[in-house]
Amino acid sequence: MGALLHIDDSTWILSGIAQSRHYKHRRTRVFVIWIVSMNALWWVGMQSLASIANGITTAESMRHLGVHPSVAHSSSIVVWMYPFPPPSSSNSTFVVKEVESLICPYRMACQGKGSPINMAHLTEGTFFHNFLLDHPYRKLLHFEDFNHHMQAIAMISLLLKGEGVCVRTLGGMEEFCNALQFSDYNPYHEANDTIDLFTTTFPYKLLQDDRAVSSTDLNLSPDMNTDQFATYGPPPITSVNSWRYNSGEDIQSMAAVGWYPFVSSVRSKDKPFENYTGNFILNCLNSGGDLFPSLDDPQETMNLMKKTELVSIFTGKGAITNNLESFRLYTEEVQPFGCRSTLTCQWLKEQKIKSYYSACLTLTSTYDGGLLSLDGTNPSHNALPILEPKSNFSTDVSHVREEKDLILMVDVVDTSVVPKSVRDRARHLSADIPKVYPRDATPYSEKIRYCYRLLSQYKNYAKVVITSRIHVGLPASALGVPVIFVSKAGWLPGGHERTGRVSGLLEVFHRVDKQRGWDWTFGDLSGDMSPNPGSHYADRFRASFWNRLKKNDYYNDAAHVFGRIPLKRQGADLYSQDIQSKFHFIFDPSDFTCWQTRRAIESVFYFHPNAKVFVHVSSYELDLGAFSIFMESGYDLEARKFEYGEKETSSNNMVKVCGILQSFGGVFLSKQTYLRGELSDTLDSGYVLKKDGSVAMMVAARGDVILESALSSNDVSFRASQPNAKEWDVSTLTADETNNCMGDVNWVLPSSDVVAVTVDAHSLQEHKILMDSECYGLLEKNCIYCDELHWEY
Repeated sequence: MGALLHIDDSTWILSGIAQSRHYKHRRTRVFVIWIVSMNALWWVGMQSLASIANGITTAESMRHLGVHPSVAHSSSIVVWMYPFPPPSSSNSTFVVKEVESLICPYRMACQGKGSPINMAHLTEGTFFHNFLLDHPYRKLLHFEDFNHHMQAIAMISLLLKGEGVCVRTLGGMEEFCNALQFSDYNPYHEANDTIDLFTTTFPYKLLQDDRAVSSTDLNLSPDMNTDQFATYGPPPITSVNSWRYNSGEDIQSMAAVGWYPFVSSVRSKDKPFENYTGNFILNCLNSGGDLFPSLDDPQETMNLMKKTELVSIFTGKGAITNNLESFRLYTEEVQPFGCRSTLTCQWLKEQKIKSYYSACLTLTSTYDGGLLSLDGTNPSHNALPILEPKSNFSTDVSHVREEKDLILMVDVVDTSVVPKSVRDRARHLSADIPKVYPRDATPYSEKIRYCYRLLSQYKNYAKVVITSRIHVGLPASALGVPVIFVSKAGWLPGGHERTGRVSGLLEVFHRVDKQRGWDWTFGDLSGDMSPNPGSHYADRFRASFWNRLKKNDYYNDAAHVFGRIPLKRQGADLYSQDIQSKFHFIFDPSDFTCWQTRRAIESVFYFHPNAKVFVHVSSYELDLGAFSIFMESGYDLEARKFEYGEKETSSNNMVKVCGILQSFGGVFLSKQTYLRGELSDTLDSGYVLKKDGSVAMMVAARGDVILESALSSNDVSFRASQPNAKEWDVSTLTADETNNCMGDVNWVLPSSDVVAVTVDAHSLQEHKILMDSECYGLLEKNCIYCDELHWEY
């Protein structure tokens, strides 16, 4: 386990695959970091957590902790935290007694039976919480053993948090009702340069029955080769001095690992699919030979493509030329190509390969971070010991974050633009492992620790990060840290911006480039630092990544297990006080499956990310369907039934709209109306009608007198001129105009000075949108879930 396996001169694998269920549990490394036994402290923490539940019912406490309501009332819980089925294929394996409830969060593992669980909530306040929150890091240390830890942690946490609860593993017969017997278990523990189950005092009996052949046999666990999840890494190196190691490579791969249930292996970046047919999230690509190997069976090639997510790729023209046939097949039969660089998108579109700008997957980085011990060594080497979490670890982290006054400078290409007073107070780090690094940097685990130390300092210590590295800035911004990105006439450590590597990404950050006139405006950084200016921009890309990855059941289920959903938007607290904040739509139940109506809502959140959007429907049975993605992405959408005062029985659209705005106020939009920009909060009250006489857009405050006038007016548009209010208009297109908007790249709107455009519904459903047409810009650029393409070349 964890050994570098040499396949041929171009391929290497860091394997995490066990050869049998009878594990030997040995993964060695050269240096062991700060270790201390925490068993006694851990149990004190467990006892105090158990006492919290006293005075409330088990069901109440369980629901609060992320346990599904169907499980919360049960005192006997069957647990299966693996993404694969139990080892026995017989139906008896899945037998759950009438008095028992089954937790099985991976839907393909238990024949569709069982309930989900949010492990981040369940472990909150426990010794295990950091293990769950920093799951990408733990997965890359433990590989397939990570899932065994998940099973044990779930069972013990349920015992801790549920008074009178007993648990058993699915397929096993023995119940466990007392967490005390597992007090020696410590999933963080390492000893004698080893990371394995044995050194953690793993509770093997949770995964054993009387068929176990030894005390360490996990005979109730599944075949971990049922399916595989790989990431990539740089080639192995023999020493830091002989080859530069840039942590950005692994920071990118860790972002992909965050979506996996666990990691099977680390692959060569040059040939990731050599002797591999498992799942793969690719967010980088070398410019070498064919990406997808030529398999004898075309169906095998297609199966491999369907298990591959090309979500965030920067590549050059050479790689596109080398992979032209497979790229085109992938985008036509599987999904569009997600580009990390706008320049990559441009090159792909020149070849008529379907693609969209995705930004970088590191924007989805999520860590609670560790604490580092100031042991007297130079912190600029980024080799400080990582403290092993203990029972009150969350409290310790909170205390550290209360200070959070560290200025980090990481590979700044032009330090002269940073005031000397800031440079002198800053901690200077490098994304490259320095030659003076005091640890053995050759093991893969040590490279991952190097990354984790960087990420932990961003999350828990830094008030600001100053850098010229995108794979420092992007994950730091994802962790909520302000980033000042410094370039020098466009030059960066890895080359010039014009190579396209960073094209589209730098909008997330504060920028400084003295040669371009972008001066330092942040003073001495003694006060609070303003948030990243592109927080809303980054939130849109995170939402799009989730929309794409959730279509894979493994990634969808894992995201919920680790508490990643709903996404926590970095821009959630960044309100603009001078734009509209409340919007309304009227939908039929069938509209919840329609991409055109979803794009209308996307246009609202694109320009008003912190708005409240109400979707009013007449059905008592509300099934949001595809629209649940907005809530999962952290946006504020609410579907609600018409109330009596809103004239829900009227067939007159104007009556319904006026009833809604009478109750709530705000902006009403038809489901075929798409915004073109922000709407000021000082717009004139008024309305514009569609060609069929229904309302395209109406603006009115709650109780506005214009609402009574609108009900009696026969005008197709009306605005009540008010002092200091802004005029506005909507372009309402006919069927022919809509056809031209979609299919004629030379056609332009009759008036460009409009806040929104209303298209003909039938034309939008019946015709294709051509790239670079007016409607392409309206619907396919002002979008959030741009991974779903509705245009043609």
